[in-house]
Amino acid sequence: MRSRGLKIATFRVGDAIPARIGVVITTQSEADTIDFDSDHIVITMDDPSEDADMVVNRAIMKLRDQTDTSIIIGIDPGEQTGVAVLAGNAVLSAYRVPMADVCQTVQRIMRSMHAMHARDTIIRIGNGARLIRTQLVNSLVKPGVRVELVDETGTTSVGRDSDMHAAIRIARLRGTPIGKQFITPSTGEIRSIQDQSREKTGGELTISRVLAEKVAIGELSLKNAILVQKGVK
Repeated sequence: MRSRGLKIATFRVGDAIPARIGVVITTQSEADTIDFDSDHIVITMDDPSEDADMVVNRAIMKLRDQTDTSIIIGIDPGEQTGVAVLAGNAVLSAYRVPMADVCQTVQRIMRSMHAMHARDTIIRIGNGARLIRTQLVNSLVKPGVRVELVDETGTTSVGRDSDMHAAIRIARLRGTPIGKQFITPSTGEIRSIQDQSREKTGGELTISRVLAEKVAIGELSLKNAILVQKGVK
């Protein structure tokens, strides 16, 4: 929390909460014992996938009274993908995520934000990195989820955290709503995915071309493709 410029204090159950405190983070079992405005209490989810950053996102929304607003997730696709979370136009957080972990990260964000009863969630993905972008779109498109493709011209920056800054800019740009994407992966793209599978397994195996094609179009995650190749799934 301190790394995000937030002041924190800790209290025991039964302690008086000073008026200077804006939001209290607690568990479901302790919430009823705390004498504090219920509209400014954040209850941690009984879900191991919700990490501390997600809880802090919800606390910031409570602090800013932004519970009835749209959550926008901006994604700058790449091998190291930038992911940004905005409440309206306000940045809650930004991450740099390995491409293989992006979908899980976005799903965790959406589950956490659902607990805030946000108005809706929009995922905006930059139109660069054709193969990676297609994999992400096809993995994230589902009923009730709005995915937009954004022209990322002018969003690129240089230096440290450039991918996260690009994700923030992408989140703030209106895009074109899209559904499942259909592409024909090139030979080079297929080989690149096979190389990734070899790296992921420490040289133990290389997934087949058929499995690599499914990964390329977002039908399989690389992790699941490796399990199929091993005969585990």
